[in-house]
Amino acid sequence: MALFHVTFRSKCLNHDTSVNIIIPDGCDQEKIPVLWLLHGMHDNHSGWCRKTNIERYAADFKIAVVCPDGENSYYTNMTYGKRYFDFVTDELVKFIRKTFRFSERREDNFICGLSMGGYGALHTALMCPDQYSAAASLSGVVDIVARLQVCAWTHEARMVWGDDFRENVKNCEADIMWLAENFPNDKIKPRIFSCCGTEDSLYANNITFRDFMQKTDFDYTYDEGPGVHNWAFWDEWVKKAIKWMLEGCN
Repeated sequence: MALFHVTFRSKCLNHDTSVNIIIPDGCDQEKIPVLWLLHGMHDNHSGWCRKTNIERYAADFKIAVVCPDGENSYYTNMTYGKRYFDFVTDELVKFIRKTFRFSERREDNFICGLSMGGYGALHTALMCPDQYSAAASLSGVVDIVARLQVCAWTHEARMVWGDDFRENVKNCEADIMWLAENFPNDKIKPRIFSCCGTEDSLYANNITFRDFMQKTDFDYTYDEGPGVHNWAFWDEWVKKAIKWMLEGCN
């Protein structure tokens, strides 16, 4: 098992940024599947490696894992901030593939995240369906319109979506459900997985999203179990999400 901590200069962000990359032993780099794994708010690129068993899961499933730093951006091109959507979907992908030569096949690339990163994973996959075959959200902010009506993090919300953030996310690409409803007919739909702890503060948010997605023609899977908004839940469920993604990749 190799764990790389890489710092490089990002043109999109106009500063140095860090990323953790996990590569299991005995894998052909040019064929190995890749999981792009996103952290939540107030965390960074190191969270998954420090607080879960993701290295062991990467070894068990023979999958490379890329953990970028997204600050509190919701992995978007922020209104008052940095271009994290461009960074994650373009600049970072090109840098990683040039440096490590991972598989570029859509079937071998998956994106997953927790909380803010759950939003980022689904939003990114729906915006870039040619790049990711599957996306998973763990306790994600999947109904952004409803969430912003009651959120306490108004400063971060203004930075991401602008001063009138509660209105700015409605009926547009910022809303995951709007993206799913208006998904282009000429594109291949990514497979979607979402889960949430039944005691999580975002549980109702996730049930709303589940009920919406089950009415669409997406290949969609929902699951739930006991748990709150914490690393114990995400450590358990990221393993299940990886298994789900790999089972449907062929």
